[in-house]
Amino acid sequence: MFSQQIAIKLEIVAKRALNIQDKDGMAGVVSTNFIENEKGAFTVLCTALAPYYLNATKEERIPLDSIIERYRHLQDCGIEEYFKSTDRAAEELTLLLNHLGVWSPKSD
Repeated sequence: MFSQQIAIKLEIVAKRALNIQDKDGMAGVVSTNFIENEKGAFTVLCTALAPYYLNATKEERIPLDSIIERYRHLQDCGIEEYFKSTDRAAEELTLLLNHLGVWSPKSD
């Protein structure tokens, strides 16, 4: 999969997590450009998990902490590992949202 496709995949699932419907989610932070060109996948992943973390019990935070720890290396890994791990992070976030019953926002 190409880097832009992976970045789009994470952007879509992060916007789903945050119920963002506009194109420039959070002033461009939750965006393909930020993920692909600024190596911002870890920031986007943590941003997407933040509301769930905030409202979670100690036990509910365990899988969220696990995801954060598992992808912490995105901040300083090589480009090939970055996109491979970003793809896995998008998949894992999708599974978590499915488990939590979080659906894509409806566009008006």
